[in-house]
This record gives sequence, structure tokens and C-alpha cells, in this order.
Amino acid sequence: MKNFFLVVVFLLMFINYCYSQNNDSLKVYLYIKCMFCDNSFLRNELNMVNHVRDLNDANLVVLGISEKTGIGGERYRLIFEGMKDFKGINDTLIFESSNDATSEEKRNIYLKNIKIGLLPYLLKTSLRDKITYSVEENNIQQNSQIIDPWKSWVFSLSTGGWFNGEQSNKNFSNNSNFQVNKVRDDWKLRFQFSHNYSKSKFSYESYNYEYVNSSININLNSVWSVSSHWSAGFFVSSGTSTYSNYKYFFNIMPAIEYNIFPYNKSFEKRLKFDYRIGFQKSKYIDTTIFNKTEELNAMHRLGVSVNFYRKWGNIDINFSGSEYFHDLSLYSLGSYIGLNVRIVRGLSVYFYGGYSMIRNQINLARQEVSQEELLLRQRQMKTNFSYWGNVGISYTFGSRINNVVNPRFE
Repeated sequence: MKNFFLVVVFLLMFINYCYSQNNDSLKVYLYIKCMFCDNSFLRNELNMVNHVRDLNDANLVVLGISEKTGIGGERYRLIFEGMKDFKGINDTLIFESSNDATSEEKRNIYLKNIKIGLLPYLLKTSLRDKITYSVEENNIQQNSQIIDPWKSWVFSLSTGGWFNGEQSNKNFSNNSNFQVNKVRDDWKLRFQFSHNYSKSKFSYESYNYEYVNSSININLNSVWSVSSHWSAGFFVSSGTSTYSNYKYFFNIMPAIEYNIFPYNKSFEKRLKFDYRIGFQKSKYIDTTIFNKTEELNAMHRLGVSVNFYRKWGNIDINFSGSEYFHDLSLYSLGSYIGLNVRIVRGLSVYFYGGYSMIRNQINLARQEVSQEELLLRQRQMKTNFSYWGNVGISYTFGSRINNVVNPRFE
């Protein structure tokens, strides 16, 4: 009797296990890696699926990527990749939001498209009997060509100020920006004007010190699509800067760019080489360390960038170098690395950093830097290098299901 009881218990446990396995196979375990999504919002709205924290627990992965459009809106891509039970069921949805869309409107747009993308997977589950759908009958006129009175031109104007103070010091700054963009498949143009101004006063007993920094930057970029891999460009910039000792500067640089991968794949991978060559005319506020008050120099620049965005993480690498032709010892080299990779379940590492070798500070003023200028970073100073970095590791463990949303005190 005892053995019979044990056999019955074993059979019941086995049947329960088989049922739970079959039941799991009829569910969607969703892992979302999205640049623009509100994950709490999605967990709250997509309650027909199970949201998992780790890629290994998922049978469906959604990769969300966004890019700016020519009119200032966003173009989104949702890449659906089936795994385990859904292996081989893949899809990509592309949609856009307008440049004046609110956060709520954007959330509703990508929620709607995620629901559409989930449909083929839900049809494989027991939920298929509960699914209904409808198709809106749009006016046929909506399919006709849209008339754009602005001809794809987009204008942006912004300005803002900041101030604070106390008895011994006062600070004020203002930043203004004006931008014009036009983007088409075969050509894009960008014009930007920016002005920055800051003023600070310090006083303590008989000591008084005041400094003002201001700068103006004007940039005009025009880029043409030559082929699916080649582009040509024309870059012009001008401006002033009390910090960098420029009474004014003007440079012009034609450029070419080659992308190993087709440009229509740039949302997921890029390997680009760009080369620019031109000249810069400079007039300085103070005489430079090379005893110059103004000069005209030819120069060139080479840049290489690699970008990959995948469900396991992202990699961004950039190298660049520039050089003056009249003196090849005047050059700069820079690099940037961004890395965020999931190693194993719950374990991720990230590193972001940059390093620059600086040998081309021909604009530095000859006069000595005062103690106040040094401490307050009022004036650009000689340096052979600069660097920055951020590195870390994260490990998450516990329940694999993450469906609950509780926004209290967020």
C-alpha cells in the first residue's frame, strides 16, 4: 500500500509537471530592450503576456530603436525575434511620430505597434480564441499625396537663462539657439546659430573679482547622398569665443564618407569612414603662444566610427584625428568607447570613456593665466591630453517574471 501511494504521488507530480510545461509553452514570455519605451507603462498595458527580466527566460524578444526624422519627429523600429517555442517567427515594424507629439501620444503610438507585432505570437497560444480585431476605414483621400506648405523645412528657436547669488557672489548665464533643418532622402541641410553668455562677480572684504565669458557659434552643414554606401558633404563654421581666445574664426571643409554597411541598415550597425579637408581663418583676442594675432591654416580630419545595437547590448567606438598642414607636429587624436553587454543571466558590464591627445592648441593666449582664471576655468589652458570614463557592473537576481507595476513615490 505504501509503495502504491508513492507511485500515485509520483504520477500526480509528473502529470502536473507536464501540464505546467505545456501551459508555459502556450504563454508569451516577453523581453523588451527599447531605447524609447516606458517599461512600466508597457507592463501595465500589455497584461496578456509575461514580462521577464532576463533574455534567457524569454521566448520573444522585442528590440526598439529610434532615429530623428528630417522634420524633427521620431522614426521607430520594433524588431520582433521569436525564440524557443516561437523560433523562426520574426518581424520588423517601422512607424513615426510627428515633431510636436506629446509623450502620451508617443507612448500610445508604440504601444499600438507592439500590440500589432504581438499578434502572430498570441495566435500560437490559448489566447487566440479571445482575440478580436477591427480595421478602420480611412477616407481614400488620405492616401493621396500630402501637401506640405513648409516644403520639409523645420525651424527651432530656444533661449534660457540661469542665475543665483548670495552676499559674496553673483552668477548669471544665458543660452540661445536658432536652428534650421531640411532632410530628404537625397540631401539634408542644417544651419545652427548659438550664443552663450555668462557673468560672475565675487567679493569678500576688500577683494573683488568679475569675469565675463561669451561665445557665438554658427554652423552650416550640407550633405548629399551619392549611393547606398557613399556620401559627400560641405561643412562651414564661424564664431567667437573669449574662453578660447578667438576674436573670430571661420573654417570651411568639404568631406566624403563611406559606410561599409548600407545606410538603410544604420539603425542597427554602422562602420563609417569620413575624411574632411579645408582651411581655417583665425583672428585672436590676445597674441598667441606662437606670436600670432591672426593666421590662415590648411588642415584635414579623418574619423572612423563603429556602432552596433543588439538585444544583448550595444557597442559604440569612435576614432578621429586632425592635423595642420603647415606644421605636422600640430595634431590631435581622440577616441571614444561605449560598451554595454550582458554577460550571463542577470550580469551586465558597462564602460563609457574617451581620451584625447592634444597637440594643436595654436589659439592659446601668450599672457600668463591668473590664479582666478585657473580656479574658475575662465580661459583655455595648455594641456597635452584629456580623458573621462565611467565603468561598472550590475547583477540582478530573483523572480524572472516582472509584470507588477507600482508607481507610488516614483
